[in-house]
Amino acid sequence: MTLDVFLESDEFEREEAERALAQNGVAAESAVSTSDGGEASVSIDDDGVVFVVRTLTPELAQVLFDVARAAELAILPADGTPNALIVDEGSVPDDLDAIDVASVDELYEALRRSEEMRGARSA
Repeated sequence: MTLDVFLESDEFEREEAERALAQNGVAAESAVSTSDGGEASVSIDDDGVVFVVRTLTPELAQVLFDVARAAELAILPADGTPNALIVDEGSVPDDLDAIDVASVDELYEALRRSEEMRGARSA
């Protein structure tokens, strides 16, 4: 099972996202493998960054956290809920529920819940 995770904002700054990815050793259009077994593919478009997560791990959550914080992006897991995870300052459309995540651990747990919800919907 995979979980698509979108990082978006109204004023996307591609350079900041690319810089945060590079600081984590990730190219803008690539497959990501972390030392703790995390796996995802990453791509950047005009609206934000997309991670297709195959295996979620704490190190992969760190990459997501760093990119979201550096580029001021909301994290939108495609799990069927209207939740938007906010790392620092960020705004989300009125039709989404903003959930503050203050640490990588909180983000990891929120994404794990999203994986579980997506799996329950897929079954």
